Amino acid sequence: MTTNRHRAVIFLFISLTLVLSTLPAYTRAGVAEDILGRYALLPPKPAVRNVDTWFYEHTNPLFCFNCHRMSYPLPPETLPSLPKTLVGTLEMEPGLKRLTDSPGRDVGAVYSPKGDKIVWVTDSLGNWTIWIMNDDGTGKKQLTSNNVISGWPSWSPDSQEITYWAYDSASKTCDIWKMKADGSSKVKLTTDSTLKEPSAWSPRGDRIAYISNKTGNMEVYVMNQDGGGEKQLTKGHASIGFGCYIQGRVCWHPDGERLYFEEATFPIPPGIFPVVSGDVATVAIHVIDVDTGYEKDLTPRCHDYPMSFSPDGKKLVTISFRTPNYGLWIMNADGTNQTRLTWDDQGDRDPRFCPDGKKIVYWSIASGNPDILMINADGSNKTQLTRSAYQDAYPSLSPDGKTVVFESDRAGSFNIWQLSLDDPISVNVEFEKCAVLGSTGKASLTINPRNIRDTLKIENVGLHFDWNSEGRYSENVSSLPILTKPDGVAQVILEFSVPKNAELGYHFYDVRVQYYVEHQAEGRSGIYEHTARDLKVGPLQESDCQDLYVHLGSELDQRYESAMNRSIALGVATSEVTMPLKGYFDYLLTRDGEKFQKANEEYYEAKYLYLAGDFDAALPRLQKVRTLLSEPTSETTTAMVPSSSWVSVALLSAVIIVVIFLLVKSKKKRLPTE
Repeated sequence: MTTNRHRAVIFLFISLTLVLSTLPAYTRAGVAEDILGRYALLPPKPAVRNVDTWFYEHTNPLFCFNCHRMSYPLPPETLPSLPKTLVGTLEMEPGLKRLTDSPGRDVGAVYSPKGDKIVWVTDSLGNWTIWIMNDDGTGKKQLTSNNVISGWPSWSPDSQEITYWAYDSASKTCDIWKMKADGSSKVKLTTDSTLKEPSAWSPRGDRIAYISNKTGNMEVYVMNQDGGGEKQLTKGHASIGFGCYIQGRVCWHPDGERLYFEEATFPIPPGIFPVVSGDVATVAIHVIDVDTGYEKDLTPRCHDYPMSFSPDGKKLVTISFRTPNYGLWIMNADGTNQTRLTWDDQGDRDPRFCPDGKKIVYWSIASGNPDILMINADGSNKTQLTRSAYQDAYPSLSPDGKTVVFESDRAGSFNIWQLSLDDPISVNVEFEKCAVLGSTGKASLTINPRNIRDTLKIENVGLHFDWNSEGRYSENVSSLPILTKPDGVAQVILEFSVPKNAELGYHFYDVRVQYYVEHQAEGRSGIYEHTARDLKVGPLQESDCQDLYVHLGSELDQRYESAMNRSIALGVATSEVTMPLKGYFDYLLTRDGEKFQKANEEYYEAKYLYLAGDFDAALPRLQKVRTLLSEPTSETTTAMVPSSSWVSVALLSAVIIVVIFLLVKSKKKRLPTE
């Protein structure tokens, strides 16, 4: 009895599998892209911040320094791996604009205190050099010569001057320099040529602090803004490697009277028990009064780094290893009330207070790769600002808190990017189809007002493509909406010309929308800018394939859903499936159903060829699908000729009869014993 039942079930399962495999399988458009991974972007390794300029050159590397320090004498803190090559489209966040596009790596961007300029460091000329640009990315200018390595610029409070670190590889000398913001009037502030860490300008503008080993040990120094009056603030520390020594960069309190720095102890002396269980080194935050020399250890036996002060000087945000990975902590300026802010346990780095003191911007690998985040100073309302498969790190906020710049390799190499935090609009761009060389393309721009309660007037819309080196925009001012209500949506169609010599593949482009927000008697003008990379320029065959691919996929979709809806409306289910598919099976037995099956099979053969880039092979198949679907529709619903579906249904019926026979036979054998 049991054997016959098991045989019946197994026979039914195998038969159903064979039957269902012969029925047409419909896969909605879009799934194949995921299968092929055509647009997949592989995330690189997480970024690691490094700050040392000596250790690797003069000692054998120790494992802890792999996380915290960097190879001498590179000034910008380097990231661990070269960026991946871009593949396919590149998704961008609203209000994100690329500011630099050099052949090298552009990193370490910092806003001027006035917010109208940005300095950064690039190796595009071979050696690392310091550059400056306007806050919108225009007016780029090289400030330091490429015959020396220079980096770590620090602004004077009035935005007029910059101090920086420079290393001459020929003479093996390292010093702190000062220059005007336009690169003129360069002055060497230190002349001892010994190892130095980055300098930091006092918030009062009268003094400059740095760390140096001019005595053989790493100590904190301060000097006047002209290089005179140099004063050693700390004493008794060891050279880098073993013992108690000072590392990294100094952090000024907003009052300009106190300095905060890191004192590392490695290895930990016997009898000292660190806060972090199993830690092999401690990194304590110290504060020292520049005038009196009074010094205090704020985080003894911990593993913390001072990062940024609130504008009022009451709070210091730090990164600490007291969490399973580096996390954000906050404390009072005197070290009291130490509070944990983040709980990701994946690594949070480089926090910076916003100008209003209410929020903190930082970068983190909590999402799996480096992204820019923002959090309230009390640890609430954490917001992820960037979302890419690449590395977004080291943010710098504008003084008004409206924009943040950071370094990212999302364009194939590290560039400086700018994200607007308070745009009153967002813009979505969709292209009509794949652009063809030497043709005219169309883009549809959908403009959505946000964060406003007043009416919005769109004044101008433009697109700039990367093949247009002179920065000219394709603009349209004739068909713009006059006024857009806050709850409305504006749509603009913009035409652009594709040059005959443009490269095939995906292209970067910039969107620019000029707007005017009306508010009672007053108003304000603004410009929304956005960078994206989803316009593809391809051969004519690809454009033709794209048209057919989208149109035919939609038509197959409609026919499938129509047949399924009719089947469901009949409400008749087969014995093997609870869903009412009988009407759908009946449809497949018709001549129209046969054509649908052939078109469906042909379409998915063409689809994979299209997504693989074989347009010459895909086009005739798509044209065949169009022919099949364009033939007149028959009104009959009966089977006209034997087909694979007819055979499947017949086979299914035979399977059901055999199963019933086996079950009845099994029941008859069972009756006498019951």
